[in-house]
Amino acid sequence: MRMAQEIGDAKTSSAYVAAKRKAKEAITGFGHRVYRTEDPRARHMRDGVKRLSHEMGQPKWTEILDALVREMAPYARHGVNVNVDFYSGVIYYLHGIPRDLFVPMFAIGRVPGWTVQVLEQAANNILIRPLTLYNGPALRPYVRIQDRT
Repeated sequence: MRMAQEIGDAKTSSAYVAAKRKAKEAITGFGHRVYRTEDPRARHMRDGVKRLSHEMGQPKWTEILDALVREMAPYARHGVNVNVDFYSGVIYYLHGIPRDLFVPMFAIGRVPGWTVQVLEQAANNILIRPLTLYNGPALRPYVRIQDRT
């Protein structure tokens, strides 16, 4: 949603994409670890966002998103296609959800699946480690609670 608000008008999406690509920055909502074609969930979200934005009298958001998809079409051959997150921000925004709650709202829907996955791993005595790298702060020395100030 932040990206759509930055663009502000579908006519400026071309310049936005060109500037991002020139700076070698990613375009939010494109690309997926699993799907090398369009995220199948995104097709359903696109239709829903179009209906919702028109019903709520704010079609400009759909127009901006559609323009971005057109601008990013040349990169589809590299597996950079629209994903489900691309549309979810507009849905949250149109429903009046504050932007700082977008990620928690998205995560709420994932919690049951995450929970079942943990239960399945425990039931089958396996541990599936995520394929991510830690990029947080460097290691710090441990200070016992009673020694902390």
